[in-house]
Amino acid sequence: MKQTNEIIIRAPLKKIFIAASDLSRWPEFLPHYRYNRFLTHTPSGGIVKMSCVRSGLPTTWVSQYRIDTQKRQLHFHHLKSALNATAGMEVVWDFEELRDGKVRVIITHDLHRSLPLVGLAASDWLIGKFFIHYIATKTLAGLKRKVEASAPVAKTASVARKAPKRKKALTESVARKTAPRLSRKSSSQAKVVK
Repeated sequence: MKQTNEIIIRAPLKKIFIAASDLSRWPEFLPHYRYNRFLTHTPSGGIVKMSCVRSGLPTTWVSQYRIDTQKRQLHFHHLKSALNATAGMEVVWDFEELRDGKVRVIITHDLHRSLPLVGLAASDWLIGKFFIHYIATKTLAGLKRKVEASAPVAKTASVARKAPKRKKALTESVARKTAPRLSRKSSSQAKVVK
């Protein structure tokens, strides 16, 4: 079974790659992930135990994880999983820069095994469609939400650069006048939050 999921994200490649490669932070922006815990660390990755939920069903696996910054890839070699259903699976994340500040993120899962007593077709559906496709789709969508929410919009920046100096001076003047009030308000709000 070879399966591919992909998504187009409008954000800088570096930002996307950093967010995607920081596995321990995934549960912060991917609600279907319960945890990602490193069992060992290496300079380019390590052994990581990963766990997420699919339709209320928890699934856990251990992978050898490697970051390849030269090729802009993330590699996962599944060492073990529930029922060893995905043991031996190779997963590769590719990041391809497109025009207009977009990046295509592609996840490829490659697994050649079937579950005992189930058969190849049923295994492909259960492992491939029910778990892998669903989880990868949600993971890519969550990554997209995270990086696009904090990415600057290119159109706004170009409009701001072309703004007349008079408007820019007015904007700066308003900012100087309101900054002290906003600072006081922000610091009082910060106290409430703490």
